[in-house]
Amino acid sequence: MVELSPAVFRPRKPSEVGRPRYAALDAVRFIAAAAVVAFHYTARTTSSWPEPISSIAPGLVRVTKFGYFGVDLFFVVSGFVILMSAWGRPLPAFVASRISRLYPAYWVSVIITAAVLVLFGTVKITAGQVAVNLTMLQSVVGVPEVDGVYWTLWAEMRFYILIGVFLVVGITTKRILIFAGVWPVLSLLAFENNSHLLRIILVAPYAGLFAGGMLLYLIVRNGSTVIAWLLLAANVLMTVPTAGANAASSIFSTTGLHLSSTTTWLVTVGCFAIVALVVLTPLKRWRWRVLTIAGSLTYPLYLLHEEIGYVIIQHLAPHTHWWVAALVAAATALVLAALVHYLVERPFMPMLRRVISRELERSDDGEPKKQESQTVS
Repeated sequence: MVELSPAVFRPRKPSEVGRPRYAALDAVRFIAAAAVVAFHYTARTTSSWPEPISSIAPGLVRVTKFGYFGVDLFFVVSGFVILMSAWGRPLPAFVASRISRLYPAYWVSVIITAAVLVLFGTVKITAGQVAVNLTMLQSVVGVPEVDGVYWTLWAEMRFYILIGVFLVVGITTKRILIFAGVWPVLSLLAFENNSHLLRIILVAPYAGLFAGGMLLYLIVRNGSTVIAWLLLAANVLMTVPTAGANAASSIFSTTGLHLSSTTTWLVTVGCFAIVALVVLTPLKRWRWRVLTIAGSLTYPLYLLHEEIGYVIIQHLAPHTHWWVAALVAAATALVLAALVHYLVERPFMPMLRRVISRELERSDDGEPKKQESQTVS
């Protein structure tokens, strides 16, 4: 999942003027995370409930099933934010920003989740499984994830690698336009042909979501052009039979509820429309601090909510109303997210970023190069 920088309230440096903070986009990220939480707690079939949630709250399930699309919304936001973060930045700085952004909260979340599952859960967790999960490469070697939500991080990492390649060859508007036009087409072909290797390399079926976000950033950065809007429309159309269909299939397999092709189309288009709304309208000028704070909690909330929430629901649901169990699980996840953000991310992210940047930017004679100020994204 995509992450903007944590909330650090300070004057912006001159070098940061080109990378504004979109508070409304922070709000979108938090809403997307909340939608995923609602999906897992009140729509997805799980043995944590004493009886299927679809029979406990059937009306609610018909709404919260759409929370699965929160992941698709995250990927569109990621395409926008990561390209904005990378543009004009040297590769070492980009690598350092991504590693320091993803890993500190992730390491702590893996350990906390594993501890809760070992002490209170019914899922068997091994030390080896936890060790591999700490690398974030468990999907590569086929090791089960400590928490199911981690699968999205592997998709994000592959997108970061593609952006890293762009930084090596040089990011230009023309190259981004070509890439955003060709990449989703190849991804669609790989998806339809079920080519496993190409699906991994091309981040299928999610290429259209990332590429659409990238095109939205180009429109914000350079202004509207016919080619950018046509490519964005093409990306939306190619996303419906790939990521959209994949989401609909996952919703059916996890909830038993069917989405019509029209509904899938409308919700998928909505993911792009929401991001466009907050970056292309006066909403982009919102600077409300509460939205930035909410955005800063999104990543740890996403990492911590699922398995820990299921454990809480499993222990509370037989003894109280279902909505009490769900609310306690959500509140616990939010509190843990705040603790991880303020006690782990805020102090350790800048430190780790500086260390990695220094090591990556050392000159041939072993002396570190002079670093320029960079926006943390």
